[in-house]
Amino acid sequence: MAFEDDDFLEVLDEDDLYEEISKLKICLEEKNMIINTLTFQLTEREKHNKKLECEIVGLRKDIKKTKALNLRFTKGSETLSKIIKV
Repeated sequence: MAFEDDDFLEVLDEDDLYEEISKLKICLEEKNMIINTLTFQLTEREKHNKKLECEIVGLRKDIKKTKALNLRFTKGSETLSKIIKV
């Protein structure tokens, strides 16, 4: 025996429907809060990563400068050693 749409609605209890709707609403709100929290955390991580990338670029520049100075000191040390030998 098939139910008509009207028959189906009559069988449902109105309080049960409101309770189910309330549960679904709470569940949806919780999921939205989770999504907002995760979005915020992702944004913070992206900012932190950007900061670290800038720091890495700065450190690479410092390493280049240090290598150049080290090369000059090494050449100067070799020249000084030659002068002392003479």
